[in-house]
Amino acid sequence: MGLFIRKNEPESNHPEDMSPLEAVTHLFSAIQLADQDASFEERESWSRSIAELFPDFSENRAENFLNDAYQVLSHQSSSEKSDYLMRILDRIKTLLSPEQINSIGPKIADLIEADGIVMTAEMEIAKLVEEKLDIKISVDEDY
Repeated sequence: MGLFIRKNEPESNHPEDMSPLEAVTHLFSAIQLADQDASFEERESWSRSIAELFPDFSENRAENFLNDAYQVLSHQSSSEKSDYLMRILDRIKTLLSPEQINSIGPKIADLIEADGIVMTAEMEIAKLVEEKLDIKISVDEDY
């Protein structure tokens, strides 16, 4: 009987198995959800960033990754999110070129500023990204 019971957890790749598009989408999703709400402006910022980083991407595939990321992150505790984010950053560091990694900084700044409110939780993630990927993220905190 247990064969037909479905878990409530979403089916998503582990960070170690993610594609570059998937890993970056999960990172951006973590920032979007840091304030408990992914605004339209933040989704638009993510979409622009993905198009610039991965010009040949599939919009449907990217949207699926975004929805998966929202599901995964919404089911995690704070400490689980922190560990998950570290694993995602390790994956990004492995998969992306130095040029792509450097271009993520301004894209994250744009994402954080997109909704017009800079939240402490978003800045904490930005600081972690800076340290882990050895990049600079310049956010106008007066938003």
